[in-house]
Amino acid sequence: MHGATVLPLASPSASTDLLTRYNSYFRTQAADTPELMRTAQAIRYQVYCLERQFENAAEHDSGLESDLFDDTALHSLVFHRPSSEAIGTARLILPQRAPQIDGVGGMPIQQLLQESGLRAQDFFPVETTAEVSRFAISNTFRRRPGDNGVVAGNAPQNRDRECRGALPCLGLIQEVVRQSLALGLTHWAAVMEPKLLRMLALMGVHFTPVGPLISHHGMRQPSYGCIVDVLERMRRERPDHWTVATEAGTLMPKRRPVHRHAA
Repeated sequence: MHGATVLPLASPSASTDLLTRYNSYFRTQAADTPELMRTAQAIRYQVYCLERQFENAAEHDSGLESDLFDDTALHSLVFHRPSSEAIGTARLILPQRAPQIDGVGGMPIQQLLQESGLRAQDFFPVETTAEVSRFAISNTFRRRPGDNGVVAGNAPQNRDRECRGALPCLGLIQEVVRQSLALGLTHWAAVMEPKLLRMLALMGVHFTPVGPLISHHGMRQPSYGCIVDVLERMRRERPDHWTVATEAGTLMPKRRPVHRHAA
């Protein structure tokens, strides 16, 4: 991304310390049971209906935000270990499993690009791409009234710092990387607010824009990234963040052949 600031490289010890901190305060897992799925949808309701007003809360009177892609997507959760509370979620939408809406199938980004006269396959290999969607950390958890970094009992008093920092987001990225490796994916696609793209870039996570901004619940930027390239650039710019996202490199995928644009 043009104009992004490259931050000083972290030392190996600093990177290890960040992974140790992450493992002390957070953990991730797949939301692969009905109960965990409802937990993910409750977080989405809090974030997308109440905090961001991306969706209409009146249309989700159950307190769960859901859509037609949920049944076939892969979902993730990040938990705050000391409280055992789920605080964030994300999902991967796979083109082969995506439902048809108004007779059109595929990932949402494919449909949005088509409306702009663009073809997704001209930018990334659709068959080995998943759309990262509903990537959210609840601000309610980070800003809970009365939580000034003091945790009940003898627990450490730096919860506020950990939860307001990058670690919860890095945890979600870690689970997305883990699921992507298991599926043999090569690329990620996403339709994001420019603000989120800038935040990810500061964390060392860069996506490539596709076409202009589009109006989709506000202005959004269709984007994509080769997973290997995204993680390798992250390792160069933010090795401390890369260490968390890849579990010190154990989740680093191997490079695949270069994608050739469709004719």
